[in-house]
Amino acid sequence: MEKFKVIILLAHPNIQDSQANKALIETIKEYPYVGIINLYDNPYDVEMQINMISDSKAVIFQFPLYWASAPSELKKWIDDVFTPISKTNIVKDKPLQIITTTASEYEAYRSGGRNKFTLDELLRPYEMLANHSGMKWCTPMAVYGINTPSVAINIEKGKKEYRNIIEQLIK
Repeated sequence: MEKFKVIILLAHPNIQDSQANKALIETIKEYPYVGIINLYDNPYDVEMQINMISDSKAVIFQFPLYWASAPSELKKWIDDVFTPISKTNIVKDKPLQIITTTASEYEAYRSGGRNKFTLDELLRPYEMLANHSGMKWCTPMAVYGINTPSVAINIEKGKKEYRNIIEQLIK
């Protein structure tokens, strides 16, 4: 089995029709040492995924923000796969990076903004997951404004930022 430095857990229920998440994953899928696990390719091979994560240097959760959280399949994967390995050294000291997309613009995710909470506040459960399992929490990356007129510009900026993150993680 090929060893990957970065494992991406892609949690998008319809990646083929996605605008932003599909563009992001297309941007980085050809990088050497990057493995992508689509959590909607059911059933998933738990043993293979554990081995891939064990051999990796970093883990990325990529998903669209749905009602202030990730799609349900990521939560199911965390319960089924991550919880047992979080009690071992498999993920200890590995960076956990969140890559997400939002329909609303950046300003909506500010204190006092339309959504009332910052993205950091909404992603706090994932930070707790990283802390609890001994992982290194990385500043989340978000592509905001997928349902705004600036969508193309936002996606292009997100693709560039995602490539930068990947390049740092595979060093």
